Amino acid sequence: MTKRELQKYARRLLEEKLRLLREIGVEEEELAVLAKEASGDLSSFSFHMADQSGETYRRELKASLTSKQTRTLRAIDEALRRIHNGTFGICMRCECKIQKERLDYVPYSRHCINCQRSLEDS
Repeated sequence: MTKRELQKYARRLLEEKLRLLREIGVEEEELAVLAKEASGDLSSFSFHMADQSGETYRRELKASLTSKQTRTLRAIDEALRRIHNGTFGICMRCECKIQKERLDYVPYSRHCINCQRSLEDS
């Protein structure tokens, strides 16, 4: 892979990382409001059972989104390390080149499409 291509992928990875960090920042602000409720400030706390179940669902959904975003951030950091150490674009399982189309779609891919499919099937 050329130096120019590596720079393009590094730029895309950094842009995605910043986007995710902004999203998580917004969610952390919302979680701070929930923490205020849990601390005993009941002024904004609803006592209706339907409201509480909806709130519980919303909290669980946010936690799963944050977890997925955190995994993606880790994958982005790993991809940036691979760019730095010269192994970006090489499948971590079979050591073949990862198709550029795949990297264009998911720039933090660790595996070629064939290895990824076999991992998902197992």
